[in-house]
Amino acid sequence: MKLENIEIIRRFYALASFVSLIIGIGIYLFFRNFNNMILFQFIPRPEFSETVLIQLKPSIFSYIFKYNFPYMFWFLSGIFLMRCIWFYKTKEQKIYVLCLYGLGFIYVFCKLSKYFPGTFDWLDLLFMGIGAFVEGLLYKKLLIRRFV
Repeated sequence: MKLENIEIIRRFYALASFVSLIIGIGIYLFFRNFNNMILFQFIPRPEFSETVLIQLKPSIFSYIFKYNFPYMFWFLSGIFLMRCIWFYKTKEQKIYVLCLYGLGFIYVFCKLSKYFPGTFDWLDLLFMGIGAFVEGLLYKKLLIRRFV
């Protein structure tokens, strides 16, 4: 594999990580309130977080968009970041990506506890799994085979 091709792939993963993170944050900022975010258990919430800026018609699609897509995009952001950082070390990369899968799974199941903010939702797991599956296809089938 040419060095310039490797750098193109790494830049793609860095950009994809950043964009995925911004999309997940954007959905929260514009379509939800911040009451259940674990981050705001430790730091004060911004004043504008009490109101939802964009109201969507109630439907299954708006529910999935508002409540499941952010977790999928944040999860994808982490996977893309792991692929970017440990691109040259595939063994370590696989270990860190698998650890991220485990942390995501544990995070969703921790919401079953009354001590952890948020609501448990099987759809979070489903969409995180769909995101991981699509990323895996992208990694194995499109990027790696194309540039090897």
